[in-house]
Amino acid sequence: MRIRPLRRSISTVCALFFLALSLILSIVTFILFSSSMYKRYKKELTSIERFLETLIDNDDMAACAQTQTESEKYRAFQVFLDSFIDKYEDLRSIYLLELLDPGDPIQVRVICASNSTRKNETEPETVLHLGYGEPDWYNPDAVQKLRDALSKNQTAFFRTDSSSGLDYTLAKPMYRSNGDCYGLLCVNLPLTDLNEEVYRDICISITIIIFSAVFFIVLILLWMRKNVTDPLLALEETVTDFAKASDGKSNPDDLVYRAPDIHVDNEVLSLSNSITKLADDMRSYASKVLATEQEKQRLRDQVLLDALTKVRSNTAYREKTAELQASIEKGEAEFGLVMIDINLLKQINDQFGHEFGDEYIIGAARRVSEVFANSPVYRIGGDEFVAVLTGDDYENREVLCKQLKDILSLESEDEDYAPWQHYSAAVGMSVFRKGDDVSAVFDRADQAMYKEKLRMKADREPENKAF
Repeated sequence: MRIRPLRRSISTVCALFFLALSLILSIVTFILFSSSMYKRYKKELTSIERFLETLIDNDDMAACAQTQTESEKYRAFQVFLDSFIDKYEDLRSIYLLELLDPGDPIQVRVICASNSTRKNETEPETVLHLGYGEPDWYNPDAVQKLRDALSKNQTAFFRTDSSSGLDYTLAKPMYRSNGDCYGLLCVNLPLTDLNEEVYRDICISITIIIFSAVFFIVLILLWMRKNVTDPLLALEETVTDFAKASDGKSNPDDLVYRAPDIHVDNEVLSLSNSITKLADDMRSYASKVLATEQEKQRLRDQVLLDALTKVRSNTAYREKTAELQASIEKGEAEFGLVMIDINLLKQINDQFGHEFGDEYIIGAARRVSEVFANSPVYRIGGDEFVAVLTGDDYENREVLCKQLKDILSLESEDEDYAPWQHYSAAVGMSVFRKGDDVSAVFDRADQAMYKEKLRMKADREPENKAF
């Protein structure tokens, strides 16, 4: 792998860092300035809206909107709006709108709107009047925002893009005295000045940041060379030499590290000391690794073997089921499960004690292991065992299961054996079929074993045998 010089990397990182810092500060400047301006605009628009509300007779305005006829109060308010928009140069427009049904092609109809003197004199055809509305004359996105404001019954602030330019709009639902909403009062402020101010401030900020970045990069690089890069280069040379000298060495005493002479009082010196200590610790650690691995293997063997019967444990069975499931998913599965449940364990424990109950379990497990000599046997419960049949045992599964049943049957009836040697168990077997998972095979084997257990119990009850 090609190694990049640390000095070059530091220079690159510094340049990228200050570039990112410039970008971040520019974004933050834009966000903070925009936020401040929007707060100011919201306050200004809200003040205007509250003032206008005191001048509007909502019932009269609603009647004008409904009849499309101007009243005396309407005309007086219209005159006021026109004079107000002439005096308030920061405003783009003020208007009352009526929202029509969503299916109406017009969507929005004017109730009342401000028209400047200049517009009335030079562009009379663009003057908005009561009842004005044409299909698609109002921005569809703005229409949706107006509907949202109306549905939420609250004042909304949003940006709108119209033929006049980009605006910041306040929209306030207006209500008759009976509580019915008849339209929305909208006040627009142009955003052109805001954008110009933001871009100017960003340019100034970036210029200051660039000059500051160049100055600080030079200072940082000089400082880094003296306190970091030169000492690290010396440290890197000694560590590389140590690695080459240690390659292929099996004797921990050969792992000798010689630290460089570093004249700095920072983390590089601490790192050099730590590497020296690490090299020393490696010698003692290497001798312990083998012993630790051997101990881990011993503990794993204990976990995977059942302490009482010395067959494999339930933990080992869970690992085996994962292995079998993987073979199923690969389409390579061919196995059978034999479920063995020992009978009469409770009676042995109750009549002769748990010591003989344990001997009973051990003897039964030994018989199972002897029959399925080529297959792993697992103890998955107190008196439950599973044998996983593959290979020759799988091919001879019927013979082996019958052999196990015959052995247990003969020993359970042999009067020469002690009661805790009369081994008896219910045996159920199932084999993997296409579409199965491991649990399906296990469930069929368990069901077969359970049927066998019920049959054996029914056979024992008429005999009323005693221990």
